[in-house]
Amino acid sequence: MDYLLVKDLEIYANHGVFQSEKELGQKFLVTLKMGYNMKKGATSNNLEDSIHYGVLSKEIYDYFRSESIDLIETVAYKLVEFIFEKYKIVQELTVEIKKPWAPINLPLDTVKVTINRKKRRYFLGIGSNIGDKQEYVDSAIDRLKNANSIELKNVSEMYTTKAWGKTDQEDFLNCAVEIESYEEPEDLLKITQQIELDLGRERHEKWGPRTIDIDILFCDDEIIYTDDLKIPHPYVQDRKFVLEPLNDFAQFFVHPVLNKTLKQLLSELENS
Repeated sequence: MDYLLVKDLEIYANHGVFQSEKELGQKFLVTLKMGYNMKKGATSNNLEDSIHYGVLSKEIYDYFRSESIDLIETVAYKLVEFIFEKYKIVQELTVEIKKPWAPINLPLDTVKVTINRKKRRYFLGIGSNIGDKQEYVDSAIDRLKNANSIELKNVSEMYTTKAWGKTDQEDFLNCAVEIESYEEPEDLLKITQQIELDLGRERHEKWGPRTIDIDILFCDDEIIYTDDLKIPHPYVQDRKFVLEPLNDFAQFFVHPVLNKTLKQLLSELENS
């Protein structure tokens, strides 16, 4: 990865919890480290193929001063959102904000917050078996597509499949999508769960009927195992209704635990 560094941009602004900070203001130092492929700009020698760090610095300066916010953590994350939205070529970003005049009545050099985010490739499984299944699936895809932190990359064909796990229920309409997002996996889970709630998802029984179900299947080649989130999804290799749509656009993606392509996993499941 190539990096552009803007270090300690000095900005006088009115962020802080105390009223005196809001009224009098204080000095902040902002550092940005932006990761992106610089080859196009380097070989074309054309500023339009890169990031104009003078323009960037002015944009950050103006945005930083545009409102008064209590927490510098909030300011930092707003800058993350602003930069990823404004500069699509950025793949990784670190925002650091120093507050050297922090009013704590103790000797210190500075108070600093740092937020780092990178874009990841996620595969999601989407399914519905209640009501207008197509409408629910389409609505879920639209909500993902319209989320500021998510870019929709691929959508599989739609598949009608028998229920899995608890079979005495309506058939499901299933698909898979590929997205790119700088959201952390745990934060993406909250986004997908909120979409489920907004579309009437009720959790009465495991594997029961649902208006919409959105599963995070893969996050790049990362392995995550917590109480709330398990990636890769533990049942990917057992579910044809997951593997079949995934193979529409990612048949050569390698399962990071099983070390087999999705094409291999589907073939093994069909022949078992």
